[in-house]
Amino acid sequence: MPAESARWPRPETIPYPNVWKRFKGRKEINGVIPSFWIQDVPEDEFQNVVNCMVERFCTEEPLTKYSGMLKDPKSVEDMRNLWIYMLHNRVGLACYKENSDPRGKPIFAGVNCMHIKKKHEPEYKFSGTTVLQIFGTLVAAANKTDLYEFFGTDAFLSSLGLYVLPEFRGQGIGLEMLLARQEMCKALKVKAAITLFTSTVSQVLAEKAGYNVLNEISYADLRDVYKFDYPGAEEKHKSVKYMYVLYK
Repeated sequence: MPAESARWPRPETIPYPNVWKRFKGRKEINGVIPSFWIQDVPEDEFQNVVNCMVERFCTEEPLTKYSGMLKDPKSVEDMRNLWIYMLHNRVGLACYKENSDPRGKPIFAGVNCMHIKKKHEPEYKFSGTTVLQIFGTLVAAANKTDLYEFFGTDAFLSSLGLYVLPEFRGQGIGLEMLLARQEMCKALKVKAAITLFTSTVSQVLAEKAGYNVLNEISYADLRDVYKFDYPGAEEKHKSVKYMYVLYK
């Protein structure tokens, strides 16, 4: 794990946790259109978020699902540690539904684990076989592009997983979370964001949110050219797309 001193520091002038976006859902729940908001993941939710990513996200996201990552204990441990490290960067976003009971707690609806990737930050080290394939896929998608030179910056927002709970899908949460990145990045003076979108649905949402394709690799080429096999992925998804957006 990179040293604490290597981590990008969130400016103390930006409140934490901060609410970045509020919106109405698209369909009724119990006869009422729900209200949601998107905020920084608070520290008391870190463990809940990591559990959600391992137990839910990894069973659906193509790279983790079709690689069988959950059957590789070392890779699972690597990812748990990486998500915790990322969350301490304090730029992860959580979506909550307003509770109809005024005395009740907000209801967790989704999360996007992200961090600020800083120039000259040491690379994260992995020991699990499966996670090495997954991050090898990300490196292949970057296609040797110097992202710092490409963006003209020494830091950018990078994402490692967006998940919406099944009971809240169809409310527009995924798109709203991608759009909320812009509000946060503007406040943090971060001018670019990049993500490897691995499913057809996430790629469509990214396009709607203004993301551009930097590079695309089909799952067939991942298998045949790069020797990264994701058995079953091709039946549902065509490719992985490394996509970016620049914020003015």
